[in-house]
Amino acid sequence: MATDNTVDLATLRFDGKRFEGHALDVECTQELLAYRTLVLECAKELWRRKNPDRVRLPKRFEDGFRLQFDRVIPGSAALPLRRVREVVQGELDFDDDFDEAAALIDQAITAADRDDLLPDALPANVVPLFRDFGGTLRADETLFVRSRRGSAEAVYGARARQRLAEWIGPTFEDAVDLVGEVRMANVGPGAFKLQLPDGGPLIDGRFDAAHETVVLEALKSHRSVLLRVAGIAEFSTRDRQMRRLIRVDKVEVSAKAPLAYDETALPIWEELAAIGNSAPPGTWQAVPDDLSTRIDEVVYGTEDGRK
Repeated sequence: MATDNTVDLATLRFDGKRFEGHALDVECTQELLAYRTLVLECAKELWRRKNPDRVRLPKRFEDGFRLQFDRVIPGSAALPLRRVREVVQGELDFDDDFDEAAALIDQAITAADRDDLLPDALPANVVPLFRDFGGTLRADETLFVRSRRGSAEAVYGARARQRLAEWIGPTFEDAVDLVGEVRMANVGPGAFKLQLPDGGPLIDGRFDAAHETVVLEALKSHRSVLLRVAGIAEFSTRDRQMRRLIRVDKVEVSAKAPLAYDETALPIWEELAAIGNSAPPGTWQAVPDDLSTRIDEVVYGTEDGRK
């Protein structure tokens, strides 16, 4: 038998002079609606990821997501939010997509407050929804958010709100000063590719006629020189990784550092001898002593390579 029951989802605590005496201005209830939207849209995307073969959400997935609060806890103004959920008799309490979504919202807020990367599991379409969350708060006010499984409150203060506002678009721009190896350059459209060091990404960029000579010189001598580029790059808001150079202001060539000579390294001929000695007994006796002149016959079966 199924009955409606309420289970904890999260607690939102408003902190600031305005909330002393655990009082809450009416307009601040908009934060509850914005938080519900964040959790709901995040839960939808999490469900779709787990059910890629399903086109539609389960019946009443959205309408069935009901939140309530029945008290304001003293100490600023803390509102415990509870879900009204249909529970089958004897069913144990468990986490579902909504609980997972609430935990991800905590993690995203904490990342923003600490200037860290957003959690990988956070759906990209959820990030713009933070625009409406915290809109009623003043500069000196903080909203603390804690999902029911959270070990600590996520601090949604002015710093976190500003950082998330910067991440709302799919990309952002910032000044860069890079050094890398030119792997390709096309004079016509003035396009080039810069390989960043230490296994970094291959970055696309564009240059104008004033930089053409330097870029082509770096391409021609790419084995021995690097190109230093100063300008503006585009970054992804999700992982804050560079996507492309959108403007090049300055370029210059610099020599690659010479490879360090390791006096303790074995000479190549000794390494080859060691490889040969490691072969099983009889291996080298089975190799024809005229292999270099009979390669087609030995490998392919005939002199012209036809079997």
